[in-house]
Amino acid sequence: MVKQGLLRMISYEKALKIMRQNIKVSKKTERINIQNSHMRIISKEILSKFDYPRNNTSAMDGIVIFKSELRKNKILKIVGESKAGNKSCSSFKKNEAKFIYTGAPIPGLNKIVIPKENYIYNDKDHSVTIKKIDKRHFIRFKGEDIKKRKVCFLKNEIVKIRSLSLARTMGIDSINVKKRPNVYVIITGDELITKDNPRGLIESSNEILINMIVEKFGGDLKGTFTARDNEKDFMSKLKKLKNYDLLITSGGISKGKYDIVKKVLKKNKLKILFDQVAVKPGKPTTFGKIGSNSYFLGLPGNPVSCFISLLFYFSQFINCFYGVKFINLEEKKMKVSHLVKKNNSLTNFLRVRFLPNNTETFSVYENQDSSMQKILKESDGIWIRKPNEIGKSKNDACNIVALNNSFVQEI
Repeated sequence: MVKQGLLRMISYEKALKIMRQNIKVSKKTERINIQNSHMRIISKEILSKFDYPRNNTSAMDGIVIFKSELRKNKILKIVGESKAGNKSCSSFKKNEAKFIYTGAPIPGLNKIVIPKENYIYNDKDHSVTIKKIDKRHFIRFKGEDIKKRKVCFLKNEIVKIRSLSLARTMGIDSINVKKRPNVYVIITGDELITKDNPRGLIESSNEILINMIVEKFGGDLKGTFTARDNEKDFMSKLKKLKNYDLLITSGGISKGKYDIVKKVLKKNKLKILFDQVAVKPGKPTTFGKIGSNSYFLGLPGNPVSCFISLLFYFSQFINCFYGVKFINLEEKKMKVSHLVKKNNSLTNFLRVRFLPNNTETFSVYENQDSSMQKILKESDGIWIRKPNEIGKSKNDACNIVALNNSFVQEI
């Protein structure tokens, strides 16, 4: 017999689909200094202001000569130099050459650069003798990298460290970016040790967990509050929220006597879109809309469940809000090191560890209890097992979300 509770639950895939269908892509933008734009999303394409390189420049240290005089044992007289920083350099006559340095302007047309290892310099008469022929020109031509008025940054592009380097080269001081979602967090629980509840029993570990992931994943954290398990205290915290895109709560979303979060929010125009998902951990995770412009993500109070739900649902929210895949929780194919039985009817988020000295193989922690924070801390990845997935034999391939690599997207 199927339990009544299972009939109410929706699948993990259905929950993600509901989020995609209901979260509108934000059109809010702002203009910021390029120095503050790392990991921001460009809202308007940017055209180059000039050709780069701006002139023909040398790609090597050496000498510059006429192309027609490139032959072995050719002797030329040195009549000057061109160095980086010069805006231009005058040309010279046949049978003459100039020293040239990397980034320096090429003097005139029909020239070629000879690397210093391909000639011999005679300091007595200031002449050079070509000893080795290399027909490569060693010149960076004007506009070879970027042409003037061509797109150098695309709309919806994420600004990486490499992007900042190019922007500085192109003389870009400020850019238009998508505004980050304004996020508030309310942590609930009489058991939490807080400034207002010094006699609590446990530290509020979810607070640092949620705050750091919100900021790491591109949210603008506007404030974090703690509330006791009563409607009056929760409502007092709710009244402090202003102009937010997303409210995240932790705890108080199950069906117990003191789970008051959804009850209070329903009085404040909360429309629940899902609140029972067939997953483990994180079954009571709740998502909905508050009014017409704000969203709600209710997370379980259990730290492991909170982390798993935040990782996968908040990343979905961010990607939908921006309209681009800003958070990419990439899966890598790995081999399981032991036999794993057929999965049950839930989507299970299993904590795994990678075998030492073998980055291609993983094992599943035997204890998957959602209270095991040390196991979560030591985990290398998450194996998302689909409902009723067949059993796995040793060395079978599986897709693993590698926690050590999931956030590395900044360069």
